[in-house]
Amino acid sequence: MEEPRNKPILIGVAFLLPLMFIVIVFLSSYVPSIRLSTDYNFVYATCSKGVRSYNYNCSNYLNARYGVENGTLQELPIPPELDSDNDDISDINENYRTRLFLHDTELDESREITLDEVQQLNLRDLITSPDGVAVEWEFSGRNGFFLFYSGSSNHGYYLTKGNAHKKLNLINGSERPYYQNDFEFLGWIIE
Repeated sequence: MEEPRNKPILIGVAFLLPLMFIVIVFLSSYVPSIRLSTDYNFVYATCSKGVRSYNYNCSNYLNARYGVENGTLQELPIPPELDSDNDDISDINENYRTRLFLHDTELDESREITLDEVQQLNLRDLITSPDGVAVEWEFSGRNGFFLFYSGSSNHGYYLTKGNAHKKLNLINGSERPYYQNDFEFLGWIIE
């Protein structure tokens, strides 16, 4: 009995269809992230205590320390009884060191700025920029599947819009393993 001539074509299609499906899924999930951008820069604060460049519960302190009123960053007085990390030492005695940064989203670079410089900027303290982009913390462990196994994890701050996300290159960003509590987003710069 003679085999049909189109059998090699069917075998080729049987192998190509799953491969094409994987490529389409890959492109549909990663291409939007590559194109994600915003026209707005933002200001953020970091906090450290002592010689460490991070602190586990600094975000509460930063949140109490800074606020945006009428588009201007305000440095607020810290109540003497405030103990944001619940270690029975009031925050005014913790020796927190705060630093302010301006992040240029086009260049994906941050630079340290003074409180006076920040107070000259017009800030919008809403979570999303006027063009709908947000700054968010993400942590994910990746186990992968089948041939694409990867036991690594991914964490850090990202620009996000819908399902698209793009990792930010922040000052001390690589020194934030598994937690985000030494960072406080202060506002989008509106010009």
